[in-house]
Amino acid sequence: ANRLKITAQDNLKLGTIDRVIQEPRLGARRDDFAFFKQLRSEIIRATDEVVLKTKSFRAFRAYEVKLKKAEESATEEPEINISWDLNKDEIKRLLSFRSKKYRNMAINYFSGQPTPSEAIYRKTRNIIFRLYYSFRYDLLRNQQKQMEKVLEDVSGEGSVILKRLTSPLTTAYDFIRRKPDAKKARPTIERPSVPEELDIWDTYTSPLANEDRTISCPNAAKHSCKDLWVPDLYGEFCGVCENCGHHFPLEYEWYLKHLFDSDSIRVFNTEIGSLNPLDYPGFDDRLKLARAKTGRASANITFYAKVMDVDIVATMLYNDFRNGTVGAAEGEKFVRACEKARLKRRPLLAYVHTTGGIRIHEGTLGVTQMPKCTMAVREYIDSGGLYIVVYDNNSYAGPVASFLGCSPYQFAIRSSRIGFAGSRVIRETTGEDLPPDYHNCRNALRRGHIQGIWDRRDFKKNLYKALLTMGGRNLYYR
Repeated sequence: ANRLKITAQDNLKLGTIDRVIQEPRLGARRDDFAFFKQLRSEIIRATDEVVLKTKSFRAFRAYEVKLKKAEESATEEPEINISWDLNKDEIKRLLSFRSKKYRNMAINYFSGQPTPSEAIYRKTRNIIFRLYYSFRYDLLRNQQKQMEKVLEDVSGEGSVILKRLTSPLTTAYDFIRRKPDAKKARPTIERPSVPEELDIWDTYTSPLANEDRTISCPNAAKHSCKDLWVPDLYGEFCGVCENCGHHFPLEYEWYLKHLFDSDSIRVFNTEIGSLNPLDYPGFDDRLKLARAKTGRASANITFYAKVMDVDIVATMLYNDFRNGTVGAAEGEKFVRACEKARLKRRPLLAYVHTTGGIRIHEGTLGVTQMPKCTMAVREYIDSGGLYIVVYDNNSYAGPVASFLGCSPYQFAIRSSRIGFAGSRVIRETTGEDLPPDYHNCRNALRRGHIQGIWDRRDFKKNLYKALLTMGGRNLYYR
């Protein structure tokens, strides 16, 4: 409790809770009527406080509730007439207040905080961008669609009239120019040049292919797979067994090179980095090792990219930085990616190379990223965005149970594992051994958690089809 700062007073200082209710020293019992009366009074007062924030006329009642809040030992219910019924406008205000509250959680516990002048500049720039994209897509695009429809109709009518007027002249011209012995030439159809499949994967070769040895497929006993030569496996075969199709893990750089169009990636939020907000012993050294290993400051990469000329916003949790765990920095970068995608009307791709869950070294500050990111996803989807999640390798715990698992379109790369808790945690908790394929993505598909399983080599093609055919009523290309 001391290391992770999980006591009530610690959480009050961190801003993850609003108030502490003192419990009896030996714990509350069923006959502690005074405590339960105080608890009931606190719940009613807190609800009154939240409801009053949505009301237009609230000044005197809000002041009275504030006075009751200042009385630590107040057990009497405030005699104030406050209706808990909310109309549509008040519900919108309540959701807005809740969104702001979650948005500001753990806001000061990552590196890269802007200076006051930078904050003013960023806020001004966001306002200008919001006005620009609103004018471009909400106003001009609607007018452009109407004009295109009118021009299309006028062009169709004009082509018919022009054909009628010029038909006698073209018929006479063709009769005069025609030679009696000339034979009509047959049209030739040129076959489009398609790049060889090997050329597609030649842009980047995994460092794993540099080892001169063979490796056995995990399914060799079941499918009689032969040993695979490592340079071929991680080069030409893209980490896929040529017999059974098992996918061997690949580094996240492979996807950055092959999934997105060449030179289309533009990373943002690079100034945000993970810290040790709870001063957990030894964690600063681990963070230094992770930064030195990856050259990055957090386990989440956010960037703009193109998939076959379709502009998207992408967020990637990757294995090399603390096993892809999510803390305050990763959550903040995810929320900003949602805001960027919402502002620019672009699809949002969450590619999970690996995630081990919420970073335990950040305590409840890490846990608050679950509602914070989920709220950002909800607002993005409600605005008409397209949110696609693709799991790979190992995806477990809090992120899968919250802001990743709430996507209406979830897919998995073949041979990946998806679950809430890992096999070791389940074994230690229940004392039972799990089947080897318990977390296999096929089971997730069978349960309806995901909508499909993709081959790594077809990732880009399948993603492009999804971008064009799935959801998202308010995207820039629709």
